[in-house]
This record gives sequence, C-alpha cells and structure tokens, in this order.
Amino acid sequence: MRRLTIFMLLSLFLIVAPTLVWAEFYIGPYAGINFAGEMNPDFEFYGRSPGAPAQGLDPNRTIYATRHAKGISADPAAIIGGKIGYWFDRESVFGVKMPSWLKYLGFEIDISYNQLNWPSQRVKVEPLTQRYVIKNNAYALTTTFLFIGRYGFLKDSEVPFGRLQPYIGIGPVLLVSNQKLNIGNDFRATEADLGFAIEPGIRYMIRKHFSVNMAFRYKFIPNHMDVDDKIFDQAQKYRYIVMRTNYNLFDLIFGAAYHF
Repeated sequence: MRRLTIFMLLSLFLIVAPTLVWAEFYIGPYAGINFAGEMNPDFEFYGRSPGAPAQGLDPNRTIYATRHAKGISADPAAIIGGKIGYWFDRESVFGVKMPSWLKYLGFEIDISYNQLNWPSQRVKVEPLTQRYVIKNNAYALTTTFLFIGRYGFLKDSEVPFGRLQPYIGIGPVLLVSNQKLNIGNDFRATEADLGFAIEPGIRYMIRKHFSVNMAFRYKFIPNHMDVDDKIFDQAQKYRYIVMRTNYNLFDLIFGAAYHF
C-alpha cells in the first residue's frame, strides 16, 4: 500500500508539474462535521489448518465461516483538514495554444482527519440468535485526489473569472484507519483502503488572493481489517478473521484559501 501511495502521488505530480507555472495555485484549511451511514460488517473466518494445503486449500483464501452484523451506527465527528489545488488559467503552455475551456478545470489534493467511532450497541449477528454488544474506537486519516470543474459568476476587474465559483470534484480516496473493537482479545488493526469521493461545493473570492468555501462531500470506501483473534461462536475454531465494512461517509465542511 505504501508503494501504491507513492505511485499515485508521483503520477499526479508528473501530470500537473509541467502546467503549475500557468495555474492558479491555492492552499487552505477547513473544518466541519462528518457523518457515517449505517453499516453491516461481514466477519470472514479463515482456517489455519496444517491439512488445508493437502486438500488443495489455501488457508488465507478459503472462508470456513461467515458472520454478518446488522445495523451498526457510527457517531458524528468533527473533521479537520486542508486542501492544496490549482486551476488552469492560461491559454498557452510552452507556446502551444490550449483550448479556452481549460480554465474551467483543475486538480486538488485533500487531507483530513476525523474519528470514526461506533458507539456501544447491541446488534444482531446472523445467522446466530444471540445479540452482541459491539463498540469500535477508531480514527481515519483520508487523502482525496479530486479532478474538478468550476464555473464563474459575478465577474469584475479584480476577479475576471468570477467571484462566485460553484464547483464539483470527483476522484479516488486513500483511507488509513486505526480501529479497535471490544470483541475478542485484541481485535485491532491499522489498514489502508481505496475508495472514491464526489464533492460539490461553492467558493467565493473575497479578494483576488483570498477565498472562502463551503462543500458537501460523499465518500464510499470498502474497508477491511485483518486480525488474529477469537470471536462469536467461532472462538474455539478459527483465529484469522477479516472484517469487511462498506463506509458511506458524508462531510459538511467550511474553509478558506489563499490563492497565488
């Protein structure tokens, strides 16, 4: 995953580096609130039996049992972060005539932090009849790469593109999560997962070099968590468990930026 992160950053740099000189560059912080939709995590149990290879089975690939937790909620949490981005704003690059519509496009790197706690709750674990109390103390560090389009209104001599700039961005997300559940003996792990985000928002240029913005962001991230532990009715059989959770995350953020 570390190599993948480095590759993504390097690829983005190689794409945008030749044009940075001709771009409107901006940087700024933001804060807001994060909500998560209801989750239904799956717990996959893998055997570590010495006889598995003899049967043609890979203990790290073969699922011997699955349990499904239903209707888990997450606490709302404060989110803080920062944005680094740029808009294309020139019609010529290295002397080559560029299309005029290029000024409506840009890129952005967004890094944020928020807690991702599950409050203590009694949930049904299928196909079992017993309910279990599940709690998760977690946090998330998220890096989002957005490809953005914008349009300008309220044009004047100081901001020719327009002071009021609605925009929408879409792109991949890298989520690094640290989670600790109250089930088992040591059900905790730090993992990295890929997802995608979409962010509609609006920016207002107070001055040529200073803006404020508001945005609503949606992130979908298939999260996994690998542990060696014993839980539920499988506690006496299998130790290697993969918990899989689809996170639907919603951010309402308010920020400011300085434009170069």
